[in-house]
Amino acid sequence: MQPDMRRNILLELENIGCLKHLKLELKPGVNIIKAPNASGKTSLIRGLTSMFSGRIPPAHILALDAAYGKVRIQYDGRIYERHFRRTPTGQVGSYGDFLPFADHRAFDAAVALAETGIVHKVTGGGKIFREYLENLSYGSYYSAIISAAQELIDEISRELAGPSFEKFEMLPLLLTELTDLHIKRDQIKEEIESVKARHEDAVRALAEKMEQKKAEFSKEEMRLSELENSLTQEEERERQLLSFLEVADGSSKVAVQLKEGILNSKNQQQRFREEIARQNKLLQNLRQDIVKLENQLEQKKTKPVEGMESLEKSLNDVNKAIILKEEEIQHAERFPQNDPRYPGRLVIEVRKELLRKIEWLNKVTEHFQEKYMRRMTSARLRFNSNVARAFEELGLKRFENIFLDQDFVLHIVRENGVRQPVETLSASEKLTVSLILMLAAKETFLPDFPLFVIDELTLSYDPARFKQIVNYVAKRVPYVIVTCLASEMPSKPEVVYAV
Repeated sequence: MQPDMRRNILLELENIGCLKHLKLELKPGVNIIKAPNASGKTSLIRGLTSMFSGRIPPAHILALDAAYGKVRIQYDGRIYERHFRRTPTGQVGSYGDFLPFADHRAFDAAVALAETGIVHKVTGGGKIFREYLENLSYGSYYSAIISAAQELIDEISRELAGPSFEKFEMLPLLLTELTDLHIKRDQIKEEIESVKARHEDAVRALAEKMEQKKAEFSKEEMRLSELENSLTQEEERERQLLSFLEVADGSSKVAVQLKEGILNSKNQQQRFREEIARQNKLLQNLRQDIVKLENQLEQKKTKPVEGMESLEKSLNDVNKAIILKEEEIQHAERFPQNDPRYPGRLVIEVRKELLRKIEWLNKVTEHFQEKYMRRMTSARLRFNSNVARAFEELGLKRFENIFLDQDFVLHIVRENGVRQPVETLSASEKLTVSLILMLAAKETFLPDFPLFVIDELTLSYDPARFKQIVNYVAKRVPYVIVTCLASEMPSKPEVVYAV
């Protein structure tokens, strides 16, 4: 009987990462993608991920030497395509279909790449997961509203704290002019600091270079001393051999050997003298370099900083202009008639209106803060429940409890109630915690999302733990996709189907 292929996923990649062209069939259950290093496993996962999440930039998906790429998926009787194209400016854009179950949150909850936030956080010893749950539970929307309201409050508060409302005398036009002067003064100050910093860097660089030359000089002096000592020893050796030769029989074998030793000693002395001459020349050159650097450094320290006088004069002129502008502002009592916001009105009346706006914005903030807290508390409790169930059903030893507290800090409790910091877990344990946290997040926030991807994160697992976790995931997710290293496989990824 012809098998039912409607639920199989037929994946085709073209110019995705290092994959020029690849076709794979993913079946319900566990799909193990095996290939050697640098053969396209991660590129395959990124291409698949692009069909349900836009979190990976298109430039990280398209092959570096390609102008066009494509991901094509046949799923549930339909064909979905996503295209990647490089523009003449080198930018990469994407367009086309997403899979029907696409969700931008899936990248954080169902794709365990090295760049996935939770894997990177846990393996790096991270322990605060507020932002992670915010994004998955849409609490970030409430947080954005709260932030926007608070920004408006801060903006109005800054306006109320300005001189126009404190003194009731400043006109907006004069305030703008004064602000421009302050900006100009800050720019001049920054330029002064920049000039000083460049000068100090140049002085420091010369000093460091001079110290390096001095260190080199000392090293070469020691080398010269060693050569001179070697020459002295060789001269002494020649004298001893000559003294032995005087008492030896001139025709004897010993005398021949002594003469040969004397000749070798003289040759060695000549080589040492030549090396000493070269070393002296090198030291002379180094000495000249040091003197030159000392002179340059002294000139750099004593010479006035170029451009500083002009900048200081400009700063003085701006400071005087600021003083004059501030004196002019003090004579103002009302906003000018042509003011677009408060024409002819008393500043104190405008101040009352702005305070009423702040009061209303505070109520908005409190309203959405309450909604945010309820959503985040619910998300944390449901997430903790799924995490606890996963660890209990997996039966992982040495873990008594893992949970997020009310501050969204991850706590790991070992046997006998001993708490262990995340950063002290073994590599295998960190990956285990990462995957279970991701699976709990998926079950909490994306229960109907049909994929779970693990990209070559099992390298530090033992086979038993690997099989245990993958089988547990497979019971809850229709399609489990795992990449792993296999040196004996062909040069491109292939799928092994597991029950």
